[in-house]
Parts: sequence; C-alpha cells; structure tokens
Amino acid sequence: MKLVKLNGESSFARGLALGKKIKDICVHNLLFLQQELAEKGLSLESGLKLASENEKVIASYFPELLEEIRGVAEGAQLPYNSILLETAFPFIADSPSKCTIISALGNFTTDRLPIVGRNYDFLLDFKKCNQIRIVKAKKGKFSFVGGTITMLGVEEGLNNAGLFIGDAGWEPKELSSARGLSSRQVMQLVLENCSIVDVAVDFILKAPKFANNAGTCYLLVDKKEAVVMEMGLTKSCLRESDEGVLVAANVFLTPIAEEMKPPEPTAFPRYEFVKKYFHKKKGRVDSQSMQDILSDHRIPICAHNEINTLRSMIAKTHERRILMADGNPCASKFEGVKIPK
Repeated sequence: MKLVKLNGESSFARGLALGKKIKDICVHNLLFLQQELAEKGLSLESGLKLASENEKVIASYFPELLEEIRGVAEGAQLPYNSILLETAFPFIADSPSKCTIISALGNFTTDRLPIVGRNYDFLLDFKKCNQIRIVKAKKGKFSFVGGTITMLGVEEGLNNAGLFIGDAGWEPKELSSARGLSSRQVMQLVLENCSIVDVAVDFILKAPKFANNAGTCYLLVDKKEAVVMEMGLTKSCLRESDEGVLVAANVFLTPIAEEMKPPEPTAFPRYEFVKKYFHKKKGRVDSQSMQDILSDHRIPICAHNEINTLRSMIAKTHERRILMADGNPCASKFEGVKIPK
C-alpha cells in the first residue's frame, strides 16, 4: 500500500505533490476509465463531456478542487482533462463493488464507544493502486486519514474531529442528469469540513453531486452516533442504527430501494450475517471481533475473487487512530495509522 502524506498547503500545491507521488496510479486509472468507456459503447468525448459538465458546477461551489485537479495533472504529467474524467465515473448505472461497512456502539461494544469496520472490495487489478493518505489540515480545515485507489478524493476515512465516512452501494436503475462532485470527492470534503454526523449529512445534501451520487450508501459515524445515508436519483433517506448496529453492504432498506436494480446475490445474506454476528457478540465487540468478522469467508465478507477485498480498515472515533490492512484482512496484518492534529 502506498503511503501518501500531504501537508496543509494550497490546493494546487497539494494536488501537485499528490500527482508526483501517484503518477503510476493516475496512468493505470486513466487506462481503466478509457476501457470502461469503450466496453460500454461510449466514446472518450462523451466521457469528457460529462466531466466538463461536472467542472462547471464544481467551479461555482468548490473552485479549490479544480485547482487541486490541475496540480494532480501537472504532478503526474498528464492532461488536466484526463484527471477530470474520473469525476464522471461510473459513466452509466453500473458498479462492480461489493463493499461492507459496519458500525457498532452503545451496548454492543466493550467500552460503549463507537467502532467501525470496513472492507473495500473492487477489481483485483487495482490492488497496486491502494493508498493510505495522511492529509494535514489546511487553515480552518480538519486533518484526516483516508483509504483510496483513486486519483481524486477518498473512499473512506477518519478525521481528527472523530468523524468517519465510508461508502458502499449498488447500481441505480438509471443515472440522473445532476452534475457535480463524485462520491469520492464528497467524502474528502466531508472529512475536511465536518466534525459530527448531523453537519456531514447537511453538507452532503447541499453539495452538488454527479448523478446525485445515486446508488451510494454513505455510513457516517462520530463520537456519539451513526447513520446510513442512502442516495437516490433525486433525494436521499437516512437509516439509523438498530439498537446500536448499522451495516452498509450494497443493500438499500429505505424507499430509495425502488430506484435501484435488484441487489447482487450475496448482498442480503452478508447484511443478515453481520447483524446476527453482532447480536451474538453484544457487549463484547472490540477491534479483535471487528477484525474477525471482516476476515470471515462464510458469505463471504472477505472476498477472494475477481472482485477482491483490497484493504480493510478499523476505526474508533474517540481515538485519532485507525487500523489498516493492505489486502485481505484474513491474511494481512492490521497496522496503526495516527491522524495528525
């Protein structure tokens, strides 16, 4: 896993430093995006058109993100539009991810404090793109640690205010015409700007989002509470914890489900398996039991296929520290990463 440390500098300078450090990942991901367009019968021009529409909206709300993209492009020695293209992925209502995110708190944990577990599952070829980004706060922002395989944004993370965000999700029946931020960019901005769940939910609702991030389930956890935010074509629904446990595993359980395609075969079994596991462990959930469930192969939670578990994370929101495993958690050592102040 590539360790990427970024300081609290200007958006362009931070992007420049990032681009230099992940040049190989940028080249790999650009080839993937071009292949995705071709396999879906779309031209590169059509993908760039979507990205350009996102750019116009982002410029009105978060122009600093475009400066960061310019920095990444210069650092990676790639065209600006090549990096911008990632904001439009997925280009159609299609997603190969089968991620699992779990939170437990209150009567379920040994110390009654929140704990989060997350397996990130994606195409095995992307294991070489695994990154852990340690981002030091810019003025007025929060520092955070995030995991990702992408050029822009993060796919989960914890900031020094004790707020965690990660995503799972599935395929919507269609993509809406809304333009703006990718879900990875949304999560980066949440980690930089929000300290508690309520503020983060409000931020996501107000932020312009590409296709409204439809098909995304955001799991948000702070020092006191947890919530899943299910994103639909034009609206979202909140799902609160069931007696202290929340699971996001490509399953939609609110009215947003009507806007999604039928879930993949393991989605509901994974959801039910995790719920039963934690009810049996009630009062005894800790980092070890979270590691055990993330490593389980019975459904499986830990995947060893073309869609593979690329990394695993455990976070306790009361501590400025996460545990991260590079690869399948059943075979990889969890190592601590501290979040800078």
